[in-house]
Parts: sequence; C-alpha cells; structure tokens
Amino acid sequence: MDPAINANLQTANGWVTLPASLKRADGTPRFSLNFPAYFLTDPGAAHLVGNEIGDGYEPPTRNLIERVLRRGDVFVDVGAHWGFFALQAATHPAGEIDVIAFEPELMNATILYENVARNKSSNVTVVCAACGHENALAPLLINSTMGHSISGADSRLDARAPSKWVPVVTLDGALANLQKPADRRLILKIDAEGFEPNIIAGAKSLLTAGRVALIVWECGGAFFEGRGHAAMAKMVAFLSECGFRHFRSPENGNDHPAIEFDPEGDWYGNVFSFAPQLIDEVRI
Repeated sequence: MDPAINANLQTANGWVTLPASLKRADGTPRFSLNFPAYFLTDPGAAHLVGNEIGDGYEPPTRNLIERVLRRGDVFVDVGAHWGFFALQAATHPAGEIDVIAFEPELMNATILYENVARNKSSNVTVVCAACGHENALAPLLINSTMGHSISGADSRLDARAPSKWVPVVTLDGALANLQKPADRRLILKIDAEGFEPNIIAGAKSLLTAGRVALIVWECGGAFFEGRGHAAMAKMVAFLSECGFRHFRSPENGNDHPAIEFDPEGDWYGNVFSFAPQLIDEVRI
C-alpha cells in the first residue's frame, strides 16, 4: 500500500482504523472501518482503503444507497466483507434501519463483527454464511479478502488454491427465520464473485412478493462468456419479469445510474436493478 496512505491511518493494538468518508451533521465520520494491520498488504484492503481515503469507496453505489434508504428499511448485504455498506446503512440518518450482513469467510466475518461492535451498531445482524439457491455446504475459493468465491463461480480464480467449506443459505429462508416484518421494504446489495444468479434464485419469494425495492449487484468477469454469461442473462430476464429495470453508472462518474444496462454489453462494475415503485422516487 502507498506509504502516503498508511500515514493517514491510525493504528492501535495491531488494528488499523479507517474513518468513513460519510459524515454526520457535525462533520465527524459516521463510522470507522477497522481491520488487523497485517491486512494492509492485502490487495482487497488496499483497494478499499485507497479509494475511501481518495474520492470515497464506490461513490455511485454509496451515493445511490444514501439517497434510497428510508426509515424502517431492511438493508441486506450479501458478501459484506468488513462492513462498509452494512455500516453505511446502519448509520444512515433516516434511522430505524435494520441490517443483515452475510459474510461466509470466517476471518472476514470476525472483522465484520468487530466493526459492528466497535461502532456500537446494534441494528446489524451478522450471518457467517454464503447465500445461494439452496441450503447446502459449498467450497469457498480463497483469493484476496475481497475475492473469495464459491468454487467454480469465477474462472479467473486459480482452482488449485485451497478452499474452505462454508454453509450456504437461501435469502428466502434466512429472512423468514430472522422474522423481519413482511411489510418492511428491502434493499439488497450482492457482491459474490459470479454467484449472484444463484443468490437471486434463492430469493424468488421475496422478489415476486414485491418486497425488494433495489438490488445492487456486481457484473464481473465471471459473466463475460460461457455458462456464466448465460446465467447472468437468465437472472436479468427473471428480474425484468418481476418488473425490475436495470441501470449502470455513466462513464463520467456521476453519482446516479443514468444508463440502461445491456447484459450483452461489456460493462464491468455494479448494476442497479430498480423495482417499479422506486423508479418514481429516484432520479435516473
């Protein structure tokens, strides 16, 4: 990591503290992201820290979530990593937002839980599991802290790398077990390195019931060809049948999704799938 970036970080008892770029009304950070200092050499951590200290981490996604969230929402973060978006939702000024954060990798989940505790975010529930189309056990292929994937989901990852077996749950089942009121609106963010179609398949009841207002999902390299592309296109078609419209960030970096997403195009980055009721509320 750039030494100039390291100089801007506080370290105590072996843990690094990264203040969020999102601020309270008094100008103080809404939350901090904390992680063991030895992860400063991790490519995923370097990407997150470098961007957050600069223009902020993933500004189009961050800014859209900031505009969309409202009092009483449930924010579901699948592939929560260390909790950046989960804590953004938990500290949103609208208040009374419940957060459910799924993170299957044990070290990441431990750091996520530590961040929830350090930020006193009692409205965050951490679930150490992956999400998919069925309840199962699956091998998680280990990459950088931001690159873990269910084995076979992403052909870019080295299949010879060691994997860990992790539990997989469906969103339909998990949210039913957590007993969140059925009338509460859901905002869903998914970052699962190519496993997004399986996760959407496991949320069919939530989607067809009209509970989900927005889905933020990553269109990554796993979807550019072959079976991955076919699975992504099928997922987009299903979401479209449920009434969702799909947008991506404009090339000039504006903070709202203004361009329709083409599943046959070459977009690499987050896609924003809007339910009909949200399109009328948010400027597109």
